[in-house]
Amino acid sequence: MSFVYLGIAAFILSVGITPLVRCVAIRYGYVSQPKEDRWHKNPTPAFGGIAIFVSFLIPILAVKTEAVPEHFLMAFLMGSGMIFVLGLLDDFLHIQPYSKLIGQIIATSFILVNELGFDIPSYPFLGVFLTFLWVVGITNAFNLLDNMDGLSAGTGAIVALCLLVAGIMTGNLLVAICSASLCGALLGFLCFNFYPAKIFMGDSGSLFLGFSLATLAITGKGEYATNIFFAILIPVLVLAVPIFDTTFVALLRLFNGKAISQGGRDHTSHRLVAFGLSEKTTVLVFYGMSLICGVVALLGLKFSMLYPSILAILIVIVLCYFGVFLSGIVAYGEKAEELVSTSRGFRLNLFLMHKKRIGEVIVDSILICGSFALAFIIRFDGLPSEYIQAIVHGVPLLLPLKLGIFFYFGLYRGLWRYVGMQDMVNILKAVTLGGLISVVVMVMVFRFEGYPRSVFVIDWMILLLSVTGVRMLVKFFEEYLGNLAEPKGKRLLIVGAGDAGEIALREMKSNPQLGYLPVGFIDDDSKKWGRSIHGVPILGSTHDIPGLVPTYQIEEILIAIPSAPLETVNELLKACRDSGVVVRVKPKTVSWEEPAYVG
Repeated sequence: MSFVYLGIAAFILSVGITPLVRCVAIRYGYVSQPKEDRWHKNPTPAFGGIAIFVSFLIPILAVKTEAVPEHFLMAFLMGSGMIFVLGLLDDFLHIQPYSKLIGQIIATSFILVNELGFDIPSYPFLGVFLTFLWVVGITNAFNLLDNMDGLSAGTGAIVALCLLVAGIMTGNLLVAICSASLCGALLGFLCFNFYPAKIFMGDSGSLFLGFSLATLAITGKGEYATNIFFAILIPVLVLAVPIFDTTFVALLRLFNGKAISQGGRDHTSHRLVAFGLSEKTTVLVFYGMSLICGVVALLGLKFSMLYPSILAILIVIVLCYFGVFLSGIVAYGEKAEELVSTSRGFRLNLFLMHKKRIGEVIVDSILICGSFALAFIIRFDGLPSEYIQAIVHGVPLLLPLKLGIFFYFGLYRGLWRYVGMQDMVNILKAVTLGGLISVVVMVMVFRFEGYPRSVFVIDWMILLLSVTGVRMLVKFFEEYLGNLAEPKGKRLLIVGAGDAGEIALREMKSNPQLGYLPVGFIDDDSKKWGRSIHGVPILGSTHDIPGLVPTYQIEEILIAIPSAPLETVNELLKACRDSGVVVRVKPKTVSWEEPAYVG
């Protein structure tokens, strides 16, 4: 049996059925109208979930295979069908959240009775509890994730693809068959749901999608199913994006005294759009995140789970700092002062402003312990059992020692958004001194018995890279995502490709509210021509200004040569005067003067 043919059949059905559902929805007025707490701006037909469910179900029912126990297949289809009907009722009748929750619990109980859930033989009751928590949580996570054109459907297609590969790798044909059909149905629907969406899936689609993927993700019977950590790690990685979005939204709404179940434009995707990314770019960013997490999970199935587990920890750290970055972006419909307008919001602000150092210490603690263990793994290409005790005995000594040295060198006093060369030097000093003192301590306490010397060199390199990396994360998110943002603001030409020009450029990139879009530099030093500063090209000399203004549609010119004598500035003003645009002069202070000339 070919899974490709199954997926293609579901895709063709979805491409054909979705327009029909759309026409029926428009004909009978089942159209989602724009609202203040919703993202779309135009009336859009709903009930696309019907097309997804039907396109998924027909190929599955047409498949005849003895390799898949009919009992399990029918149990999965009936459970997902129950959730689909529940979502359909919600689309029509707008039932209460507690009613939907009861329905989700009933459907989850049904799949548990039919032995679909976490398979943890050593802890059966824990498996039952985790299955309820997992299925209900992911079902609602996809319901919340369905807030931007193509986001939920595309993410679901990527997750289904990863589950298809996982099902083939582990020989679980139930997972493979259902994932192949679901992936095809979602890809067909995505043709009409990607920006700008011509149809929405509604709760009938998002609830069915979340329930189905959550169930398939934990139905595996692979060799790691009996290990609680690995049994949870793989599905969590595969579904990391909806988990991250739901956790982020729930925490912020909780701290700000808002209902978690309410609609709103405060999701991670909405904040990226508020930051400046286009809706299409934002959705593609989350697709990439989902694909990376899925690949890490698949690596754990193909190879040893050791390295994917380490990557998973790094992914969690990166997502945590990504959440910190997003929390600083004012979402649509919010005002900055609202963050401190309530007692809960005030506590959140205090936590973010005054207690974040606790988080930094926790992250560094994880990095110190992780780098020490990873050094043994790299040194021996695995973790021999005889060295486990060495790690266990060494960590309690190294952790407080290195944290104390980090504190001494001021690693918890700086603002990571403005991390610079001096911070890098301090990190190098702290990690190096910590490594040297660690060697001395190990000699004094253990006489180096069970501790290869090369381990400490490897530990030094890993810790240096990881501590530096996490401190660059917030700045990386700000600058990299800023480059992906849609260019907005007055098109500006900067005269002077020196330190003052570079500072002005960074100021404008870090503060989009200034309303400027730097498009190029001008400098009379011919050695700089053709090069760039932070991605902004150096276009030529001051003699080229008259030709560059119309070519690049320049609206303003900034003269950023504060050290130039007054005569030189006057000559530059004269050269810019004929261009007919606003000319500003950046003085020696950080503020800008009023326009020196307005054309």
